[in-house]
Amino acid sequence: MTIGDARSGLVLSVRQVTVDGALREVGFDLPGGAILGVTGERGSGRTTLTRVLTGDLRDFEGRLTLRPRDGGAEITLSAETPRPSRGERLAAASPRVLDSDDPILTPRQRYADVLVIDDMPAEAAGRLRALRDRHGFAIVVTGTDPAALHGVADEIAVLHAGRIVEHGRAEDLWAGPHHPHTIDLFAGAPPAPPAAAPGCLYRARCAYQMGICHDSDPVLDLVTVGSGGTTLTACLQYDEGKPDPALLAASAHAVTQRGYASPRDVQPRK
Repeated sequence: MTIGDARSGLVLSVRQVTVDGALREVGFDLPGGAILGVTGERGSGRTTLTRVLTGDLRDFEGRLTLRPRDGGAEITLSAETPRPSRGERLAAASPRVLDSDDPILTPRQRYADVLVIDDMPAEAAGRLRALRDRHGFAIVVTGTDPAALHGVADEIAVLHAGRIVEHGRAEDLWAGPHHPHTIDLFAGAPPAPPAAAPGCLYRARCAYQMGICHDSDPVLDLVTVGSGGTTLTACLQYDEGKPDPALLAASAHAVTQRGYASPRDVQPRK
């Protein structure tokens, strides 16, 4: 999925990134100057994804394609590709760079095409856009609370058990998330281990599971129902176009049930 209000051309394309036991066929596009928030409970694969992006983890399947913002030659990265310039193009930054209103970046971070920040504190979200606006790079940022990421990200990808289960514009997820896992994240539900394959890995804790969920593996597809906007969602409830009314009701109230009227009301989790 490509972020709709991109400020410039595509700088990063991630395709079918798989890490044994941690990530499964993760993919997205990131235009220049955009912010992608990646959320999910602990153990969802967020940190593994950032390690793949920054080169700390090289044992993966799939492909990363970089299109430098300075107009340089396209760079394709895979597990077999030498990557001497990777750290200059995809730079990691500690969440601590957001501790100050005037963060100090290394030259590598300052001139990167994409800055990657893992596990951003919710209270630091307000500084992230200012950092992007000052330096012009795109940002991939992870966090456990989708409501906190909404206030800063252009799009949000939701991970569960190493797989993206929902991906859309931040305002569309705020209006009404579609996947039961995203709804539970907004509601602050406690984490639980995934179910075993085959079938949907979220079925063990899903209040809307059906018989087919024990056998079929849902794939990402465009969903536009209820009060929400359009997102890519991997949920069998939407395959026939008649999702459970209880699921639609939960979607409509996913944000307000935690007392959030707008992104300004979001407070960090205790």
